[in-house]
Amino acid sequence: MTFWTRQRTLINGDPQPKLPTALPDDKLRLHLMCGQFDSVDDAMTYCFHADSDTPEQLILDQPGAFIDTSFVEVVHQKIAARLFEFLPQKEVDRTIAKMKGTNTLIIITEDAFGGFPYALTSNKTVFYLGPCVVDV
Repeated sequence: MTFWTRQRTLINGDPQPKLPTALPDDKLRLHLMCGQFDSVDDAMTYCFHADSDTPEQLILDQPGAFIDTSFVEVVHQKIAARLFEFLPQKEVDRTIAKMKGTNTLIIITEDAFGGFPYALTSNKTVFYLGPCVVDV
C-alpha cells in the first residue's frame, strides 16, 4: 500500500475530498494538470465555455472537487516559460518531464475550491501532476 493510498479513503474508486493543510499568507497552493489537445481552442473548451446551463468538462471530470473556473489558467505550448514565473529550475524540469510530451498545462489555484474539501484525479483527458506551493 502506498502513502497516497493510506492517506485517502476510496469511495467508488475515487479519493475522498479533504481540506489541505493551511498555508502562511505569503504562500499559495497551485494544482497542475496536463493534457494533449489539438489546439488552444480545444483546451479552452475543455476548461471553459459560454453555455452557463451545463458545467465545463473539466468540472465533470473532477467529481471530487467544486471548481470555480475563474481560478483556472490554460497554458498551451510555451509551458516552461510560464512555469519559470513561479517555480525554480529544478521543479520546472521535473514538471516538464512528468508531462511526457503533452502540450497543455492547466493551473488551478487553491481559491478555485472555495474553501471546500477536494480531491483531484487523472482521467482520460488530463493527468494530475500534483500540487505545488509558491510565493504570492
